[in-house]
Amino acid sequence: MSERITFWYGCNVLRHGDIIHSCVDILRRLGFDVQPAGGPDYCCGSAKDANQTAADGMAHRTVTRFNNLQRGRVVAWCPSCHTHMTDFMGQAYPPGFSLTYFVELLYEHREALAPLLKHPVPLRVLLHKHMGFNDKVEVNAKAPALLRLIPGVEVVADDYAAPGYMCAHLATVPAAMADMVQHTLRRVEAHRADALVTVFHQCYRELCGLEAGGATQVFNYVQLLARSMGLAYPDEYKEWKKSGPNAAAAIGDARLAQVGVQFFERAMLPELVKRPAGLDPKSNPAPEVTRHD
Repeated sequence: MSERITFWYGCNVLRHGDIIHSCVDILRRLGFDVQPAGGPDYCCGSAKDANQTAADGMAHRTVTRFNNLQRGRVVAWCPSCHTHMTDFMGQAYPPGFSLTYFVELLYEHREALAPLLKHPVPLRVLLHKHMGFNDKVEVNAKAPALLRLIPGVEVVADDYAAPGYMCAHLATVPAAMADMVQHTLRRVEAHRADALVTVFHQCYRELCGLEAGGATQVFNYVQLLARSMGLAYPDEYKEWKKSGPNAAAAIGDARLAQVGVQFFERAMLPELVKRPAGLDPKSNPAPEVTRHD
């Protein structure tokens, strides 16, 4: 009988449906009985750190729901979810399951994963690393080991790791983000890398604007694993990002009607038009945004 696991994809990755679907497919091809769980009903509460009452309620609800699923292992995708479960949620409310990070699980089963990676992906890549989360899970060593299983992928050796544990925190300090971006692009150029590859989805969301700005190709490592396995989920977020001020046309009227044009223009369009701090403004002039009445 295959191991019954819960794949906890979290809340914030919901913009990247291709990553979620690819992760589930990879786990199932490895032989796991997978129950996906995420979104607001399984929130870790990190967004409510300033409101301890709300965060506590979310922690209790999420741990209880995982316990009720009666699966022996929860596999976390998001580093924030993993950290909160380890340091807070699981301390207050005893979990009836073990916790594994997604990179750890793939690395644990890398011998079974390798034969599934049949299609060459000819890319010389630089892995985008951070310092912070690596003290919990050795992602900076295990993620490149997984990438090296892909035929055609060459991971360059580089010891630079950005501050914090993902780019979302740097983005709140534009000068720090700009410094990291400029240093990273210098490393890409020095290594003559074809692409920058991220581990975390929030880093990918920040940095895929580099591709939209013409600086370098950017991928999440799961996207390259999926490509080598023959999975073909479209990366719609990147296409919207590349479309910039014309993202509405790429998204389509039917989807815009579901979320509302005003919500899209207020909450989504600024993110899609945004390019990383530190990207040369001469090669990436600020686009003009056309709004709908």
